[in-house]
Amino acid sequence: MLGKILLGVAGIAGSAFLFFYANSFFPVEPKTFSVKKDILTGATFSVLAQEAGVATATRLALLEQTKPVYDLSQITAGKELEFVFDTGSGLLRELQYEINADERLTVQNTATTSQEQWEAARVSIEYTIEEATAVGTIESSLYETIVSQNLDERLALAMAEMFAWQIDFAAQIQKGDSFKVIYEKKYRDGTYSHPGKIIAAQFINNKEEFRGFYFTGEKTKEGYYDEQGNSLQKVFLKAPLQYKYISSGFSYNRFNPILKQITAHRGIDYAAAQGTPAVTVGDGTVVQAGWNGYYGISVKVRHNEMYSTVYGHFSSLARGIKVGAHVAQGQVVGYVGSTGLSTGPHLHYEMHKFGSLINPFNEKVPSTEPVDAGEHPAFDGIKNTLEKQLENI
Repeated sequence: MLGKILLGVAGIAGSAFLFFYANSFFPVEPKTFSVKKDILTGATFSVLAQEAGVATATRLALLEQTKPVYDLSQITAGKELEFVFDTGSGLLRELQYEINADERLTVQNTATTSQEQWEAARVSIEYTIEEATAVGTIESSLYETIVSQNLDERLALAMAEMFAWQIDFAAQIQKGDSFKVIYEKKYRDGTYSHPGKIIAAQFINNKEEFRGFYFTGEKTKEGYYDEQGNSLQKVFLKAPLQYKYISSGFSYNRFNPILKQITAHRGIDYAAAQGTPAVTVGDGTVVQAGWNGYYGISVKVRHNEMYSTVYGHFSSLARGIKVGAHVAQGQVVGYVGSTGLSTGPHLHYEMHKFGSLINPFNEKVPSTEPVDAGEHPAFDGIKNTLEKQLENI
């Protein structure tokens, strides 16, 4: 009897061993699989989803149901779409897309029936943040100075954006200019990713010192402020694009190379490569867009009751730019060309004040809202600490 029991136990153990042994060589098939698609220039969501194997009805549902959170027709070249499918049915279960460095779009099918129901959400990307500092003296450009120190080139862009209302980095930077900056370095899964926000910075341009400090409050808009709490951001940008040089300034008696006569040139001509994006210098509403006589393809933006600006000789307009469209400061409105009365690729830029043309370089542009009076003590405390840090770099 004991022999039979032992034999039975041995048999059970042997079966368990065989089951484990067999399954170690035949693993359970994963419930999902992913298809990743690189977004190339000109690619659309619908085409990439079709190539990944997403059904037509699902593609249409995704475009429609995710629009309140993120418009998938606006995906950006150079990024990636990830489609997650159910292994058994082959149906799409999830979509992932990195909107920017700080947010990821996650779209999931939450339906409990065969009818698809897509739920979209913007999910913050988690980073570890370290504080860092940098100093430099300009030899030729801010970009080259940053790169020569093996710093992230995106830090140069962030500094240029921070002081965009005080300094024209395309034209006013001189050898001997200098900077100090306190900023964030962001790490993702232990690996450096990109620079975060600038905490404080100082830039000396042609012996004139500019300082800015990051601050936000319940009643104060997030942004950069000078020592007195005035916003660094002005109503208008210094320039509407990154240009090579000013080919023609504001003048009442300029020789016109096409008409062969002396005429007024009440605008600024910025020489730039064909296709260079040009932006609106301030918030406003588009009141003209398209062909406009000797301006060629142009855009006029009405900023308020006082100011309007004009951008001429475009090769084409930016997507969504049409009469009635609302545009934000820094938004691309068109691309440099040579349409209309033009001798070569450039942007013709005008500023109108109460309907009259003025020289934008002579206009004293006001700042946006300063630090709230009730939050000034908090701002001053932060600023004083950061000023000492800047001095000690």
